Amino acid sequence: MIRIRQSPALRSAIAQTRASSTQHAFAVIVGGGMAGSSCAYHLTQRNIKDVVLLEKEHVASPAATSYHSPGLVSAAHPAHRYKPILAYSCELYAKLDKESGEPINFSRPGTLRLATNQTRLAEFRKYTARDYYKEGDVCKTTLLTPEQVAEMVPHLDKKEILGGLYTSNDGYVNSKGLNKAFVNGAKSRGASVVNQTIPDFIRYDKGTGEWLVGLGDGSLIKTRNIINAGGIWANDIARLSGHSIPMIVVEHQYAVVKPTEQLKAGLPAIIDHDSTFYVRQSGDELLFGGFEMIDRVKIREDWFKNGVPKDGSASITPDFERLSRAYERAKELLPAMRDAKVDARAAVFSMTPDGYPLVGPFDKNYWVSTGFLDGVSSAGGLGKYLADWIVDGEPPAELFDTDASRYDGWADRKFIVDKGVETYSMFYNWSYTDRLAARPTDRISGVYGLLKKQGAQFGYRNGWEVAQYFNIDEENVLSTLEREYLMVTNKCGVIDMSWKGKIEVKGPDAQELLEYAVCGEVPALGKIGSGLMLTRAGRVLAPLKIFHHDSVRSQFILLTEPERESRDLYWLKRAAAEKQFKVQVHSVSEYLASLALVGPKSRELLQLLTKSEVSDEGFPQRSTKLMRLGAAAVVCARSSTSTGQLSYELFHNRADSKKLYEAIMAAGRPLGIVNFGQATMNGMRLEHGFKIWGRELTLDTNPFECGLGALVDLKSGKDFIGKASSIEHATQTFNRRLALITMDTDSVVPAGNEVLRREGEEERIGQVTSAGYSARLQKPIAFAWLDSSVKVRIRMPSTSTSVVASEYAPPSSPRPSSSRSTNFPHWVCHFCRLRKVAQPHHTLIPSFVFNLV
Repeated sequence: MIRIRQSPALRSAIAQTRASSTQHAFAVIVGGGMAGSSCAYHLTQRNIKDVVLLEKEHVASPAATSYHSPGLVSAAHPAHRYKPILAYSCELYAKLDKESGEPINFSRPGTLRLATNQTRLAEFRKYTARDYYKEGDVCKTTLLTPEQVAEMVPHLDKKEILGGLYTSNDGYVNSKGLNKAFVNGAKSRGASVVNQTIPDFIRYDKGTGEWLVGLGDGSLIKTRNIINAGGIWANDIARLSGHSIPMIVVEHQYAVVKPTEQLKAGLPAIIDHDSTFYVRQSGDELLFGGFEMIDRVKIREDWFKNGVPKDGSASITPDFERLSRAYERAKELLPAMRDAKVDARAAVFSMTPDGYPLVGPFDKNYWVSTGFLDGVSSAGGLGKYLADWIVDGEPPAELFDTDASRYDGWADRKFIVDKGVETYSMFYNWSYTDRLAARPTDRISGVYGLLKKQGAQFGYRNGWEVAQYFNIDEENVLSTLEREYLMVTNKCGVIDMSWKGKIEVKGPDAQELLEYAVCGEVPALGKIGSGLMLTRAGRVLAPLKIFHHDSVRSQFILLTEPERESRDLYWLKRAAAEKQFKVQVHSVSEYLASLALVGPKSRELLQLLTKSEVSDEGFPQRSTKLMRLGAAAVVCARSSTSTGQLSYELFHNRADSKKLYEAIMAAGRPLGIVNFGQATMNGMRLEHGFKIWGRELTLDTNPFECGLGALVDLKSGKDFIGKASSIEHATQTFNRRLALITMDTDSVVPAGNEVLRREGEEERIGQVTSAGYSARLQKPIAFAWLDSSVKVRIRMPSTSTSVVASEYAPPSSPRPSSSRSTNFPHWVCHFCRLRKVAQPHHTLIPSFVFNLV
């Protein structure tokens, strides 16, 4: 993001415009497409009437994206956080035409996703295991047999079909009608809609804290909130205020197809994930579209550089041959499309590198809602999400996937383009999420190359390469995790933690800001502590680790997660502005790196590297020290909070990472030091009962419900954000609880988000939040939300005997080391050994649904 700097000339222009005839508005939305009109509609639903919607042409004009949208309304999505957004859209569209007077023709025959190979069928089984459906939900997803698919769509070639994933009660709409319905609804409640209008300038007035929007007729609008919902024109709009939006504009090929035979009425929308096509009925015709192979995707970088032409989508020449592979496959699966008349068409869409839209704050009351590839499906839900955030001042639900600033400060144009092209070409591929395009970015630690040479297998988190585990001699994954776990818990391990988000808070009022933003005690000088930032509604916004070591108590480091870092920055800066604290808040993630020593021999190793006192008395738990390790200066933090093991985290300059790592490995070799990754760390933190953000801790819960009430200071009398709501929560009884459970099974390891239901019933009574395999306990271990009254017995649908799960009480202190190597001869996978298989192999992410009895 480019920050605004006001020159003397700009300040003079602002002063002149203040004297002009002006209109005042709560919000100005630039862009009247699906995203902008939905936001306007939902702002007026919150009784905000002074909303101005600016549209460069007319609503749903052929130049824009909404005009060309296939209108698919799909309630299925691989991210469980996204499903309530889509479900809300379905509910809203069912009644919107009646409310607005604009026909949107919402047909609800459902959506059928085809499985034509075993990989896709396994993917769909996994999805149904995680589909958090309950009685009364709008849409339900079911795995269909080949016979059920054939009955639903008799026109399909049955010999190709292994099954299908069917979502009920979604379908498709007339996208042009939906766009107009949102606008009509907003206008009926007081919003102003100005067509054929492009702002001449958008400027921020620091003196008043308002945005100034100058129009071509010389009029001026002063507004508290500006919302960039410009779709394919979003970057042109952003440049008016000195911003840049991390998105691409991509051509999309589609066609209207006249089938050669009459099709059964009311067919569901059909999607094939492998050849990446969609097809749905439109009267007696079919609307067909798809996503090209990666080498055939065409983006409009010329538009990014020179501006999007006025005609937009209307200027694109169809090139249906680019979809030849998808169309040929469609004809094989749906023979009625063979020899059909094809009316080829084309449009352009905006999208982001990961395929999720940009929704939320981007700067001081500068909001964005753009980059939608699934604009119709999510427009209703995300319009409400954004409107609620603007009005209430806090995000209404956990949806970090759409954070508008998630690419801020690290994603260059090459990454945005290369990753965007890959994502577009794999739009329907839900299984392969750890994709390789544009990796690695500049977000690699100073030891990335060394770890890669030693067998590190990397995952990807918001640009960072994160070592998951270290493969040695082509061992299988569970054998690797067992080896790493036993070596770390008996000897010592080193792990790269440089990918963690790190925020520096400094200045005369740094202490006061943290006292206000964090609901618990701010750690004393030389200490490290856990803290929570809450919303005003008392919900968990951000769990943090906080430490500082300077002598004047004016500088703190907050450890956060990379996906949440930009949101935490925004929240802290807003809190500082609200209280007018003299403080600086900024990210230091790019140059403050971290390596951690974990295990019973980590103190012995640390002492070999430093002259500083590291005994229990000289360096107690949850404290920090500035020390020198070899040639590197580090801030060393001692904490076992997340692992249950003796641990030291070494914060240092990124430029020193390589020499620090080499010194650690040289000194630690006689002690048996090993590399280990996040997968092993996850197993240790589960055994220790440590809850993490994005899984157990989200905006959808509060500290008292999830068992962290002790971190909320309601006794000292200090004021903090969310205190009033926390006082209420502290006395409430909740109908669910967060339980740590183990499962007596040697055949499956849950991956997280699996649904818990009573046997033989649809009633859901819980959901796994995160899980892993415990090498110490020799069984799967998981956190799960459970109804408060549930007794835990789990029966797998594919077995005839019950698998019992028991609640697990984690140890309260680090465990002493002991040798357990005899439990794992030759490091053979425990699961495979119990099964007595000749060639060890296993499934880390099984396909099942928990049933509680």
